[in-house]
Amino acid sequence: MFSILDMINHALGYVNVNVKIKNQIYIGIGIAGNLYLGYVAIRLMQNGAWLRGILYMLVFLALIYFITLNVIYYFTNKTAKYDLSPKIEKLLGGKPKEALAAEQQAQNNQQQPYIPANGIFDGQELLPATVKTSHTEQENVHQIVDQLQAANIVRLDYGGMSDDAVIQQAQATGEPVYAIGQGIQIPFSQLKLENHRLVIYAGINQMDQSPVGHITKVGLTDVHDAHEDYKLYLASTVITGGMSKIAGRTSAIEQPGDYQVTAQVAYEDRQG
Repeated sequence: MFSILDMINHALGYVNVNVKIKNQIYIGIGIAGNLYLGYVAIRLMQNGAWLRGILYMLVFLALIYFITLNVIYYFTNKTAKYDLSPKIEKLLGGKPKEALAAEQQAQNNQQQPYIPANGIFDGQELLPATVKTSHTEQENVHQIVDQLQAANIVRLDYGGMSDDAVIQQAQATGEPVYAIGQGIQIPFSQLKLENHRLVIYAGINQMDQSPVGHITKVGLTDVHDAHEDYKLYLASTVITGGMSKIAGRTSAIEQPGDYQVTAQVAYEDRQG
């Protein structure tokens, strides 16, 4: 029985599925294995092997506790009231000092450097823009991220943080931790007026640019009204979001997600 479960466990290692789904499958395997262990314990006691039977039964009951915790964390949005995992980790010595130091260094280096690509503007002249992205434009954003990653400019590695560090940050902020970090500045971007819309074109350079979204608002003003009254210039275009991790019970759960394009717009009065 355990050989079959071990074979299934190894087979899952070759399947590329969402981490949460894979953990749910592991829980199912664990339940099957634990039921078999309980059956063996009962049979041992029925056959007079009381010592071995009682030991097996104690292990069976302990595993029920940990399986229940996993069911709560991976099948519901609740948390367990009596979770002894942190105390067990502390009892076993916790994480090595070297690992803690590496995680701290990774957190310090998590933010991608911000380099203005479209020039330097007076902060008082900038307004945030609301950007809408279509399905095709979303694919263009993914392509830009892939190109930046291939050029070793961007690393989708959660700032080098371990799962423990990701869990700690996610629990402290209540927000997912993104593989891309706080966001990356697109090397080249510009505004183009197309079909009465202000479309953002962006790419790794001017030769390789594609639409990544269109502006619907500048600050709180509708983009059409803003364009009539002001000359608008694209000050910065940043990609955020994407693949992220949230805190599970003992590991971080990775989940896919769309990228968002955030932009800042510089403006000046048309009458000036």
